Amino acid sequence: MISQLGQLLYQTGWKSLGEEARSKLLLCLLANLSVAIAGRSALRLPRPATGTGHLLLDGGQTGSAREAAFHNAALMHARTQDDFHPLGNLHIATVVLPALLAQAERNGAHRSLRGETFLDALAVGYASATGLSRRFSALNTPRGLRSTCLYSGMGAAAAAARLRGQDSRGVGNTLGLASQFGFGTTQCWRDGSDEYQLHVANSASQALLCAELTDGGVIAGEHALDGPSGFYPALLGVTPQFQEISGDFEPNAAIVETVLKRYPVSGICQPVVRLSERIAPRLAGKAIAGVVIEMNAFEMNYPGTLNAGPVYKSFSDRLMSARFCAGSVLEAGHFDFDAFLRAPSDTLSKMMAATQVCAGQDLGTLSCRITVTTADGDTVRDELRDGGKELAIDWNTIDEWCLQLWEGAGRTSDAFARTRAAVRALPSSGFDALRESLLGASVRG
Repeated sequence: MISQLGQLLYQTGWKSLGEEARSKLLLCLLANLSVAIAGRSALRLPRPATGTGHLLLDGGQTGSAREAAFHNAALMHARTQDDFHPLGNLHIATVVLPALLAQAERNGAHRSLRGETFLDALAVGYASATGLSRRFSALNTPRGLRSTCLYSGMGAAAAAARLRGQDSRGVGNTLGLASQFGFGTTQCWRDGSDEYQLHVANSASQALLCAELTDGGVIAGEHALDGPSGFYPALLGVTPQFQEISGDFEPNAAIVETVLKRYPVSGICQPVVRLSERIAPRLAGKAIAGVVIEMNAFEMNYPGTLNAGPVYKSFSDRLMSARFCAGSVLEAGHFDFDAFLRAPSDTLSKMMAATQVCAGQDLGTLSCRITVTTADGDTVRDELRDGGKELAIDWNTIDEWCLQLWEGAGRTSDAFARTRAAVRALPSSGFDALRESLLGASVRG
């Protein structure tokens, strides 16, 4: 299978995308860079040693490509506000993009690298991670295996291989090698621990290593994915045939379906926050006696969504919890990121204790229904279906969203404007213009 995937992914590129996917890919690039710029307050992993050659998105540089990829991936994922694919149930850019940034800078290559070449590789990353996961996330997630770990690292490896100029055989071989590196469980969402940042950091760093190994002559098993003891049979108990899943690697769908996260909470809880914001003004001045949150059954049972508190060990505990996400908004009357960085108040703890989360059998993904009962017996109920559409961020709305992230991190609106312009110009310019804008933006004023 890996040779066939290599041939398929080698044909993927910027010019093969439709107009909608091109626009969305640039939008995702700008959004994920902005999330990384704002990530330091939630970052739990140590910074790499200071050096030169590879930019760190929260300021400064380091001399190691793999250290840069490791750090920037953790930074981009720290708030878990990086984009995600709802069907593959995984974060893609937070692994692929830091790996590509580091690869693009190696040995000063950024000075002559074309922006379109960088976008070719980015499209490969989205297509491969989505194609590998689309049909299988529903199998690995109940086992506690995190989709981002299993599939995004392979996507990043294929992308890095493409950017290094490997041929179709090399792309497939690098992807096959990466199938031996990606691992991480969803226990972190149950325990409220920090491995979720390590997951993406390790995957981005290992993607670069796999591409290096291919160039060094290391051979991946030709049946690394589909052999009797390969990736899919060993981990999931299934043996997919390439012809059955080849359509899942269609790059336009992979990119267009990707969701930008408006709030720094789990992708699953985005609609819960949005609907709570809609309901909150109708509850002003009223004491809350009980809350019922109905969600899509698969999403509700994702590890961490049912975290009930009242004790939360970390930021990751809170951002996954539907009870906390809804309750913090209803308490404050609006979304407040700082609430996720501190222990819940007595009022919020009591509200969460009076909150029930259950499956709504009629609710699809990214949908929810919330019913609030007040102390005086009134009932307020509302629902949000297909929240991805309402929560969508596009080129008409991204500036306000990004500026909040940049200015919250101490960056200027001018720095954001320069990076925005460099992203938009990337298809017809050199990559170095984008790097220079980020290098300037990462210096705190």
